[in-house]
Amino acid sequence: MFGIKTKLIKYAREVETRFTKGKLSNDVAIRQLMEHFIADEYGHRAKVSKSDLGYGWIHYGLVRTIKPSRILCVGSRYGFIPAILAQACKDNGRGHVDFVDPGYGPEDTNHWTGVGHWRNQEGNKSFYRFRLESWITLYLMESLEFAKKNKKRYEYIYIDGDHSYEGVSLDYKLFYKRLKKYGFMAFHDIDVKGKLSEGTYGTWKLWEKIKNNNSFEIPFKGSGLGFIQKVKDGD
Repeated sequence: MFGIKTKLIKYAREVETRFTKGKLSNDVAIRQLMEHFIADEYGHRAKVSKSDLGYGWIHYGLVRTIKPSRILCVGSRYGFIPAILAQACKDNGRGHVDFVDPGYGPEDTNHWTGVGHWRNQEGNKSFYRFRLESWITLYLMESLEFAKKNKKRYEYIYIDGDHSYEGVSLDYKLFYKRLKKYGFMAFHDIDVKGKLSEGTYGTWKLWEKIKNNNSFEIPFKGSGLGFIQKVKDGD
């Protein structure tokens, strides 16, 4: 298990060059997955034409290595990272992803908006095309409702839902205590500041508050990715 920051950074860089020993190594299969789940360069450093998963390689590589039995993913527009997490579980032959997203769209002005993808038939059946349905379950609800209904603990948690400071802080409060010892919690968009069409970003503010010697980050002008490892229960 990775308990030292320098090892985490070294590993992340190795994974970025491609986890070629993993089963997700066929360029055609990778491009098909990226196109179906709409991987984007701005948000995830992904490049479909080069079969480059960008940040996806880091998530895939870490899951393939630590082999978690339970993963939590909060939020995703079209499912790119949830699909990568589920694919890593499938290639490990173990593990399951709980994917939580209320499916809000631009019309839901009282909430951090998405694209409404998970409310329609296309979204609900997204994971079947790649035979990932046995490795991931979609919970069409807000994270607070999910936390009240489910008391499971996780080895890997990815936060990419409500990006307001209040929203991401709530997700951190709800789920960090559910993270098992030596588990990882990842945050997307730690470098985005200011107000955009979907709202005022605040993940960067929370990240500055919680990052420590057991965290590492991959900065990127368009988004940024941060990981923190829980080194002892009770943190």
